[in-house]
Amino acid sequence: MTEHKTTFLGRRIGVNEQLRKQARSQKIKSGVAAACRWFARRGWIVCVVVAALCVAAYQQRFELQRFNPLEFRHLQYVDIEGNRMLSWEDVVQNAQIETGMLMGDVDEDSVRQALLRLPLIHDAIVTKTFPSTLNIKLTETSPVFSVFDGTSVVGYSEKGLPMSIARASAMRLPIFDHENLDKVKDVAAFLTTMRQMNSGLYEKVSQVGWSEKDHAFEVFFKDAGYHVLFSAKSWTEDVFALYESLGKGFSKDLRCAGEVDMRFPGFAYVRNYEKRCLNG
Repeated sequence: MTEHKTTFLGRRIGVNEQLRKQARSQKIKSGVAAACRWFARRGWIVCVVVAALCVAAYQQRFELQRFNPLEFRHLQYVDIEGNRMLSWEDVVQNAQIETGMLMGDVDEDSVRQALLRLPLIHDAIVTKTFPSTLNIKLTETSPVFSVFDGTSVVGYSEKGLPMSIARASAMRLPIFDHENLDKVKDVAAFLTTMRQMNSGLYEKVSQVGWSEKDHAFEVFFKDAGYHVLFSAKSWTEDVFALYESLGKGFSKDLRCAGEVDMRFPGFAYVRNYEKRCLNG
């Protein structure tokens, strides 16, 4: 009779299960024996090599910390977007880069600062893509206001720098008084901020001046018969939103106003009412 074995809990183990357990045990023994034979022949060599590498790495740990894998990669591609007025060669030359240079020598911030020094570039985004590509996304300057001086017309960019512009295009832009040209950079910053925060309000600007008495920008809008004073600095989106809310909520009061003072955050002062309005 065949002897049946049992488990620790008393369950009887069948013949087929005994054979499977014996086969698994034999397979494990064979694997261990093969591993021991391989180690006896070649495994000890691998262990010695690994140990030697670990010792060498520990001794050269300071040099390994300075290891830069970018030094083994070279710049091969320069991808430029948004360059309508500048050629590919102009951008690369002014960015002070060239194909073939080490990727480790290409600093995104340095390239961006070099490009921002160009009068025709308003903003630049520079990124590196593995393995050897430099991506440059440009935002070129555009005129934000124009200055008429007799028969000549000059457009000024976001940086407050002059740029050529057609007379028809200049007529659609806010016009700045040519007698205060020392304020062109301040006016450019003011109108650029307004255009970014409230483009609809910027489109309504017809003329901009500088009030030395109030030390503020004097703005005339196409849909208003009065002028508005804006602070010389620290403009916020709330200031422009407050002015728009005045036109919606106090349109009757503004019809006879001569001046609206928006220089103080959260407040708007309406002054210089016409006499016909004061008399009812």
